[in-house]
Amino acid sequence: MSTRTIEPTKHRHTSTRTNGPGGARSLRTVPVEVASPWAGRQSPCTATEELAFVEELEVLSGDHDVDEFERRDVTVLITALRCGLTPDELFAQAPGVKPYRLLAAHRELEGRRLISEHAWRTISVDPSPLTFETFAPCAAELLPAVMSQLAPCMGDQERLRAAIEDATDQVSRTTRRVRMLEQRLADTTGAVDGDPDSARELGTLLYDVYGQGAWSLPTFLPPRVGSLVPLRVGALLGDDITASRRAS
Repeated sequence: MSTRTIEPTKHRHTSTRTNGPGGARSLRTVPVEVASPWAGRQSPCTATEELAFVEELEVLSGDHDVDEFERRDVTVLITALRCGLTPDELFAQAPGVKPYRLLAAHRELEGRRLISEHAWRTISVDPSPLTFETFAPCAAELLPAVMSQLAPCMGDQERLRAAIEDATDQVSRTTRRVRMLEQRLADTTGAVDGDPDSARELGTLLYDVYGQGAWSLPTFLPPRVGSLVPLRVGALLGDDITASRRAS
C-alpha cells in the first residue's frame, strides 16, 4: 500500500484552567487529537462502532482510490473515533473532509499497528536476543517503554528471557483490564437507557487530555486504531520526536 503523507505538523489546542475562585489562569498546550472540535457525545467509539464507522467509509468512498492521505486526515479520523462520532455526524460538521482519505488513513494505521503487534508477539513467543534485536524497533512503536526496559538485558540471554516473560504477563494483564473497561463503555452506550454522563466518565478513564487514561498505560497493547494515543500514532507514522524514522 502506498501512502503519501505531509511533513508531520504539531497541531496544538490550548486549554485554559482556573486555579480556584479569583486564582490565576494557566494555559496548557496539548495535541489537537485530545480535544474535540466537533459536537458529539464525547465518549470514544466502541470496537463495534469503529467497525461500523469504517464500513460506512467504504460505502461512501465508492470507486475512489484510497491509498493516499495526509497527516491532517489522521487527526480528523482519530478525533472522530475518540468523540464517538458517526460518519454522518462528522461530515455534517466538517463537509470538506473526504471519506476515502479517512479510509486510507485508517487502513494504513491498522496495517502498521498489526505489524507492530506481530513484532511484539514474536518477541514474547521467542524471547531470544536475536529475535529481540530484530523485532524490538517495530514493537517499540506500540510498546516503547517496555522495549526500553528490556534493552539493557540484551547481554544476558537468561535475564532477557525472564524479563520478556515478565513483560508479556504485564502486557497481557493490562490489556485484559483495559478491554474490560472498554466493554463497560460498550454496555453503557449500547443500552436503551444508557447514561451519557456515565459514558463520558468511562471514556475519560480510557483517554484524557493529560495522558492519564488506560489507553496511555505503557503496558497496554492497542487492539485497534481507535485506541491509539497520539504518541503511538506518531510512532506508527514515523513522527519521531527527534527525527523522521520512516519515509513518507
